Amino acid sequence: MNRSPNSSPQPIPSRYSSKENASAHKRREQSEHRYANRLITTNLSGRKALYQGIYFLSVAAIGLTLCIKMLISNSLPDMGTTALLAVLGLISYHLPVSLPSGVQINPGFPLLMAALFRHGIACAIIVIVPSMLLHFWTRNHGLTNCLFNAGQFTLSLYAAMAVGMRMGWRPGIPATDKDVVTIILMILSYDVVNNLFLTGANLFENPTSFTQSFAKTFFTDRKWVMGVRTFLTVIAMVLCSYMGNLAFLIVFIGVMVLRRQNEFQKELIERTRESLTDPLTGVYNVRYVRMWIETEFPRLAAKKEPCAILFIDVDNLKHINDVYGHEIGNCLLRHLSEVMRKNIRGEDILARYGGDEFIILCPGTDARGGFLVGERILSAAQSQPVCSDEVEIALNLSLGVASWPAHGDTPYDVIRMADKAMYLSKRRGGNRVMLADEL
Repeated sequence: MNRSPNSSPQPIPSRYSSKENASAHKRREQSEHRYANRLITTNLSGRKALYQGIYFLSVAAIGLTLCIKMLISNSLPDMGTTALLAVLGLISYHLPVSLPSGVQINPGFPLLMAALFRHGIACAIIVIVPSMLLHFWTRNHGLTNCLFNAGQFTLSLYAAMAVGMRMGWRPGIPATDKDVVTIILMILSYDVVNNLFLTGANLFENPTSFTQSFAKTFFTDRKWVMGVRTFLTVIAMVLCSYMGNLAFLIVFIGVMVLRRQNEFQKELIERTRESLTDPLTGVYNVRYVRMWIETEFPRLAAKKEPCAILFIDVDNLKHINDVYGHEIGNCLLRHLSEVMRKNIRGEDILARYGGDEFIILCPGTDARGGFLVGERILSAAQSQPVCSDEVEIALNLSLGVASWPAHGDTPYDVIRMADKAMYLSKRRGGNRVMLADEL
């Protein structure tokens, strides 16, 4: 995965006397940002942005000088092969492959390393550098960023070439069994240099230890994709050392098929997620609760582990909707969902049960443990009212807690008992947590 620093600046929020003035100011501000970003794309400003820009230009100067030197001193393959790789590079470095994990790989990387292994560094430069420079127009990256990327990728290629030649590799010679080690070392050396430069860029925006930042960019952010990416690249380098141009096309088509497959898989995952979450609050819905009861609860029961269930109801939501409007009521539900999300355990499951009712499944804990979770939520809700148009709206909740197996033979029995405990809380004035034991 080729890495490059290109982050969009965040607008600064402001107060305006009217929506029209705010809208006009926002359009002007965005226009100014777009103009500024033609030079450099960064979240920084002032002196920090200047230092980052100097770093980008320094790497660009060294890398592009080396790029020109490599193009002059190393021969390119025939015109047809050069044109083919240039076109494939332009396409592939503009069509990243998104894996279901959310991580992206560039189909250009296997082609890049295959071009290096088969034809040498000059051909590899033709694959990647034009794409990086073209990002100035096609992706609206800052000019400094584009030059930095072109320079650092050239330096990364040079490192891979140096390691390969040290191991006895020469361009154009078909790979043998022993060359697999050389190929992996070439990929590794490219990655190390690429991520060293990226780490240097990231440290300007997120000051931390160099080691931690490098570990994050090199491994943590890429661990789900490193295996697939390395495998594809090794296959591409070996295949292209024997088959030439046909192999480049096969690799390109193969990665594009992978891209299409992952688009379908991501769409399936997204549709499944949407069917199991509440669109207003973003928490799980009743369908997910039922699925959890059918699939996960039997495993819990087999281990004879308890499971507490909390039933939560927002007091007087209808009155809030009537007085302040449904949008404020929706805002309250979203705010409450976030409050509850921050105050449950990592293994707990929060779902909107319908209307102003929520349910929390607490596997591995009894009613007393569920009561403590409810107390924590109630305390946080009372201290964090919803603020709108200079009006504070208090979060008043009624909570009921029951647990399996103490209060029912099935999860649905326990839910009913928690619901009854919640209504007992309402009858006693609300803003309290009631246990099913008190029914």
